[in-house]
Amino acid sequence: MKKSFLSLTMASALVLLSACGGTNAKSEATPGPAVQEVGENGEVDYAFGAYKDTVTLHTVRAEYSSAQFPEGDDMTRNVWTRAYKDRLNIDVVTDWVTDEYDTKLNLAISSNKLPDVFHVNASQLQQLIKADMIMDLTEVFDQYASDRIKGYMEADRSSYESGMKDGKLYGIPQLQWGYIDQPDFLWIRNDWKEELGLPDPKTMEDVKNIALKFKEAYGGYGLAIDQTLDYLNLLAVGWGAHPDMWLPDENGQLVYGSVQPEMKDAIAEWAEWFKLGVIDPEFPIKDFSAMNAGIVSGKAGMQPYYQWWGYNPGVDLVTNQGKDAIFYPYNIPTVDGKNPVHSFFFANSVYTVVNKNYAHPEAAIKLLNFYAHMLDEGSEHETPETLAAFLDKDIAHVTGAFKIINPQTDYVQYERVSEALKTNDTSAFTTSGMWQKYNNSLEFMNNGTPAAVGDYLQQGAPKNAYSIAKTVLDNGEYIETGLKGAPPEQLAKYGSTLDDILTEGFTKIIMGSADIDYFDTVVQNWSTAGGEEVTKAVNELYGNK
Repeated sequence: MKKSFLSLTMASALVLLSACGGTNAKSEATPGPAVQEVGENGEVDYAFGAYKDTVTLHTVRAEYSSAQFPEGDDMTRNVWTRAYKDRLNIDVVTDWVTDEYDTKLNLAISSNKLPDVFHVNASQLQQLIKADMIMDLTEVFDQYASDRIKGYMEADRSSYESGMKDGKLYGIPQLQWGYIDQPDFLWIRNDWKEELGLPDPKTMEDVKNIALKFKEAYGGYGLAIDQTLDYLNLLAVGWGAHPDMWLPDENGQLVYGSVQPEMKDAIAEWAEWFKLGVIDPEFPIKDFSAMNAGIVSGKAGMQPYYQWWGYNPGVDLVTNQGKDAIFYPYNIPTVDGKNPVHSFFFANSVYTVVNKNYAHPEAAIKLLNFYAHMLDEGSEHETPETLAAFLDKDIAHVTGAFKIINPQTDYVQYERVSEALKTNDTSAFTTSGMWQKYNNSLEFMNNGTPAAVGDYLQQGAPKNAYSIAKTVLDNGEYIETGLKGAPPEQLAKYGSTLDDILTEGFTKIIMGSADIDYFDTVVQNWSTAGGEEVTKAVNELYGNK
């Protein structure tokens, strides 16, 4: 359940919504639709037309500390907010900015004092719908959303529908960068592998043997993981297991992957690995930072990890040990040597919503249209200097509720960047992201610059994460979670307790303080502590009896 929306729902589950009358909206807009400028053909430009009369829109934002603003700018007034006024005649006023967004928004919800437009998590969305505090955006979205944004929704239909209730659209999903980001990998230190003349791993037996060879030649331990078991669990697909995921069984019922028989097979093998020194003997006391420190210091040459390994810990590794010390990604090996079926989780966690009493809900749609235009079409219509002002130094991420992501972004980006690296032809580049990935890949190839290693290993290396992920997608070698959108209340109630039961029990087995049959006891403990109730609630959510 660690990869569910539990972390997003715990705080909001504590909010008690009172029966709602009118909200305390702070709109300064003139009631009724403002007059819009018409296009050249005399028709109203619903998607991008500017208002004739200024429309004011109040919002709130989460702090984004990594953004580097020019002098005089901040989260509340910046290149984006100026463009909203200059191009669309929408004056966006930020009522507050906080690094504890969910907590402060929950207080605003409970006190019935909401801004005009804001972003929420999946559980908050359901609370607001139930309390009748936000607007049905079905017709507004249909009329004002650009063709590009409508295309996004078709490309990620499950996220789009997760913002609906009874067929009505209440929350516009922010979406995600794409399924190409979802496959996981086994990362292996390349210079060690080449020095020892080891073949690419195809089976889990190969993984064990490579780890033992590394341990014998270079000391340390074979596999870097941490106390949560989250990273070790990435290998479970090699046994056909899907931990942390709700998936259908043979009867169509949703079951929790962490407690299925395939997981028992994986844990039995991991216990053998621990005895042999394949797994870090100190993993139960290591957090994320300590796990990665073992990689950076050269104590381990293998790590199950996500596609962004090159950004962290890759940058620190290259900085400390040089460019030849990089790890390359490999598809997760399996017991029988066949390609694994990867676990794909529901990736959307944010929705844009509109206060039920706000006079101009279409203004929110226009701002989303503008964001999508700048990111996907900006290079064709804006000067490089203008585009850099909107996108560079993490300024693209400060827009709060007015951010929406093309779910095909990373897939298309990889196709064009990888082709350009082969041909040196960059004429197909349409976004600043494509240029960044391309230039950084060349920078690492030519100069070994540590800061460029992330983009290189993601897209430009001889073995890169996206090339493997694209094959997984193209071949349909994945299964999607059955739990999408807001989880049931029971999951928020029991989730952390259930996670602890599994992590503690599985750790005991792996370390040898309990034998593999203890797995059945752990599963029973999980079930009686709330697992059975949660499973029933998840199935009821989707109409399963």
